[in-house]
Amino acid sequence: MKMTKSFQRLASIVLALTFMLALMIPASATSQAKKYTIPGKQGTLTSNAWRQVIHTTSGNTYQWDYQVSAVYTGEKKVEYIQTTWYASAQLRNGANISANAGLDSVGVGVGTSWQLVKTKKKYWKNTKGQKIADYGSNVVVGPRKSYREGSINLYNTATVKLKGDPKPYSISAGV
Repeated sequence: MKMTKSFQRLASIVLALTFMLALMIPASATSQAKKYTIPGKQGTLTSNAWRQVIHTTSGNTYQWDYQVSAVYTGEKKVEYIQTTWYASAQLRNGANISANAGLDSVGVGVGTSWQLVKTKKKYWKNTKGQKIADYGSNVVVGPRKSYREGSINLYNTATVKLKGDPKPYSISAGV
């Protein structure tokens, strides 16, 4: 299905409004939109990262919703656009972290010292000529007592490859 330019603009506006609303609620969410001006006046690439600040509790886990995206603004045709992300936290004593609804969990061994643990990198690649790639899910950490409060982080890298340009461009954001 071919996307019209007006629909692509509408999708970009909706995403921008979503991130603006996230910025208006600082007590419950944190976000960053990092922009990169592509050389040769080819447009702008933005990496967006948004996540809850206050975790929810389910069973013996803490959970944070998140949203990541890559947005290209410009007149060039897009070969592909991709958003690549991972989460990290300070864990100990056999704790686990996952950034995709409990799948592909990464953990630490049993021990009392805190360790920085990163989830496996995930990505969403759009090859249909559209100017946006986005994804949302949640980060899960457990057990609760083995998570260092306030140590959760989310990182996102936006990448775009424009038709006629030999190299891709990237920019990262983190919260």
